[in-house]
Amino acid sequence: MSVEEEVMKLQKKLNKMSSGDGSGQEQALDLLKALQSLPVNLEILTKTRIGMTVNALRKSSSDEEVISLSKTLIKNWKKFLSGTGKETPPSSSKKPSSKEKEEKPKESEKKDKEPKKAPTSFPPSNTTDAVRLKCRELLVTAIKTDGIADSMEGCATPEELAEELEEAIYQEFHNT
Repeated sequence: MSVEEEVMKLQKKLNKMSSGDGSGQEQALDLLKALQSLPVNLEILTKTRIGMTVNALRKSSSDEEVISLSKTLIKNWKKFLSGTGKETPPSSSKKPSSKEKEEKPKESEKKDKEPKKAPTSFPPSNTTDAVRLKCRELLVTAIKTDGIADSMEGCATPEELAEELEEAIYQEFHNT
């Protein structure tokens, strides 16, 4: 049986437990331990959506061990998202995301070239996080108005404001 099939089998059992009356916590713990021992990669996580199931079980469980192990599994799986190219083989689910990451800097370069205010005055962003960069792009778009931004001398550029806003939001919530 392949790893994906085993994960699907475990997922079905975990789904029943999370939607049930909360009984069978020992069995849930055994299933989570079995899931922890499997070599799960990003492709399996996205195909099976096992993370959603484990999170639902965590929320519905009253057993501290089940909750703790669920949190550990979810944290370990989240590491796949930050280090996608290192730990897992290339898959079709990763290719679009890497293309999107390549396109996003191109879009921001085009936006920086369009206004042609002062291309070197905007400091390079201090993050490589694609989500944070996209938030900054959206903030710039929201801040910019029809020609008014060009006439506001002495004020920060929309790009600088967007960077400061996004950084403050990130610091407040400590997450994207």
